[in-house]
Amino acid sequence: MKGIIRIPRLMQEIPASPVISLLNLLLRQSVPIQTVCGGRAQCGRCLIRILEGAENLNPRGEEEKLRLAALEAGEDMRLACQSYARGDVSIEIMNR
Repeated sequence: MKGIIRIPRLMQEIPASPVISLLNLLLRQSVPIQTVCGGRAQCGRCLIRILEGAENLNPRGEEEKLRLAALEAGEDMRLACQSYARGDVSIEIMNR
């Protein structure tokens, strides 16, 4: 099932894909999001807050859990490079 990624602050919506990370989807649409490591859960620059639709994302993997813990990120935070949407999701880009 495909969905929509909504970015309320930027008033943007882009199509979601269960096989392409949110980071890559955002970059393809020229949405301003930072990354240094290129999507390997190393830098934490692509930190996002999930406003709605967390249930439509894949579970956190071990690398993502470690990076989020190092960033002291809350439960509503994810790394865009490690997140895949299987439905509608609303996010805020943190750009740390």
